[in-house]
Amino acid sequence: MYKSIFLGILFSIFFLFNIYASTSTSKDGFFKIEKNDDEIIYIEKINVLDINNKKVGAKSWSSAVILNNGNLLVGEYKPDKTYDYYEINKKSEKQFIVNSQYYIESINDKTGNFITVKRENDNYYMGVLDKEFNVVYDDIFLYKKDAFLQDNEILKVKNKNYGVFSIYGITIIEPLFDSIEIVNKNTYEAIFNDNKYIIKIQNGVTTNETAILNIPKWAKETTIEAINLGFISDFLQLKLNENITRAEFCEILINLYEHKTGFKIDVDEKSPFIDTNDIFVLKAYNLGIVSGISKNRFEPNSYITREQASVILNNFLKNLEYNLNYKKIYYNDEKNISSWARESINSVGNLGIMNGDTKGYFNPKNNYKVIEAISTIIRVYNL
Repeated sequence: MYKSIFLGILFSIFFLFNIYASTSTSKDGFFKIEKNDDEIIYIEKINVLDINNKKVGAKSWSSAVILNNGNLLVGEYKPDKTYDYYEINKKSEKQFIVNSQYYIESINDKTGNFITVKRENDNYYMGVLDKEFNVVYDDIFLYKKDAFLQDNEILKVKNKNYGVFSIYGITIIEPLFDSIEIVNKNTYEAIFNDNKYIIKIQNGVTTNETAILNIPKWAKETTIEAINLGFISDFLQLKLNENITRAEFCEILINLYEHKTGFKIDVDEKSPFIDTNDIFVLKAYNLGIVSGISKNRFEPNSYITREQASVILNNFLKNLEYNLNYKKIYYNDEKNISSWARESINSVGNLGIMNGDTKGYFNPKNNYKVIEAISTIIRVYNL
């Protein structure tokens, strides 16, 4: 009895730890899959033949892929619209592996990750599971034949645009673009709102080189530094010369905060705002860095002014327990500075984080630009 249990455990372990890689025919020709290549998802239509061209299984399967250990992974469609997956060895011994909602179409030879497909209306969408059937990507990509043969794949995301994604679950280029083409291994050409951008990937960092070329010279060094540190998203790189919104300012501050402290902020509570669930806004709110413009509204897409930015920066520095100096700094436009911002403007000015212009004006009501915000956070980073 104990011997049977032991052999059963060994048998299960043998199966579970050898699920990776795939071809349409096994290396020694033991299994051969017969299916209609014009179709993507099959419901009991796939035949599997052994080395003697004998049908494997009493009926056809819903899905089938061949593993690089020579075994077969087959899926059986269930009435509850899920799939029971089995691994079958060369002795035709069948072992149940997992029940899954995902239809497995193929397997990446290099990683062993499963490529899944789901049909919605008239479209097919694609996702990725790892070797243990954990979700790497849900079925969010528009189907592309032979996808993920390379490490990085250009894909269109459901209800969004094109991006570049890694088989390992990493977004290389955010899905922002109307089209993307690969120029060489590390360079892509992308179109956004009829404008062409050259994007380079180096050491895991995505840099929009065209966008960098189009900003003032004084902003280039700090912008490149912020990008290399991971503070600036692909989207913000597209609008470096534009005004920054309240939500975007929260984003770069939280990126700085988590990098500087090494602490990832968790947000489990429901948003107190009716106009945003933005994770960066909620993190900044929970830290006491920002507040809403009213009890339940944040106005995430409103532009932030320079004096508003000074208050948020001062709150940020307080949270990190910096020694702040509120010594009065005089500006030529004192009368335009709101009373609630005066202390914060003194604080950030004395630290050299945010100053007035060369003519001695602070310009408190002016909108804050993305490149100005980037220069500011790099000064905070280097304190």
